[in-house]
Parts: sequence; structure tokens; C-alpha cells
Amino acid sequence: MPPRPKGDLDALTVPKDTPAAPDRPPGEGVPKNYAHTLSLRLTADQYRRLRRFVAAEEDRTGRRITHQAIIEDALADWLDRNGG
Repeated sequence: MPPRPKGDLDALTVPKDTPAAPDRPPGEGVPKNYAHTLSLRLTADQYRRLRRFVAAEEDRTGRRITHQAIIEDALADWLDRNGG
């Protein structure tokens, strides 16, 4: 059986090495020197909420935002409030 053709997703992807847009705040889009990787498991409802939030923020600001950035900001806020 011949392999199934794959759809063309090039129009939907954003390469990780894309330079930061000039209208982004300083530091955004600059590669970070990550030392550790954590996994986060979400329920289907949590993931839908995260996707909707990201879409709403992108519509509101006109800028691309990643799930990673949302989670990093939430963690930093929580640590700041709790003396971490």
C-alpha cells in the first residue's frame, strides 16, 4: 500500500528561528538559555481554556503568544506572590 500523502501545513507553521517582530517588547523573541525541561499534564478542559485564552490574547494584542510564555508568566507571578 502506498504511503498516504501528507497535507501541506507550511502556511500554518511558525518556524522557531523566526526573528522577533519589531513591535514586540524587549526580550520577547530572544532565545532563552533553558537548563531544565518540565512536563505539564492538562485535562482536555484545561487545554481548551488555555487555547481560547491564547487566541483571545493574540486577537486583543495583535501579537503571537505561545503556551510556553503564558505558563512561564503564570509561574513567575505565583512564585512572586508566594515568596519563591
